[in-house]
Amino acid sequence: MIWFGSSAGVALSNIYPESRSVGLWLRHGWHVALGYVAGFFVMLAVIGFHPGSVPRGSSAAAPPNAGVSK
Repeated sequence: MIWFGSSAGVALSNIYPESRSVGLWLRHGWHVALGYVAGFFVMLAVIGFHPGSVPRGSSAAAPPNAGVSK
């Protein structure tokens, strides 16, 4: 959302000085953060939340359930 993490962003901010205002970026780019959060919850609804599960194709054994007694 903000360009200052890359050398290309630094080069562009030297050409366009108005890009240095983080406040303007946040005021005009709020929809980007909103879309990210909404997309995360859509992904969570589609895929689900499976903590501690082994990813597909992984040959690693699932971690033992520490602290769980039967």
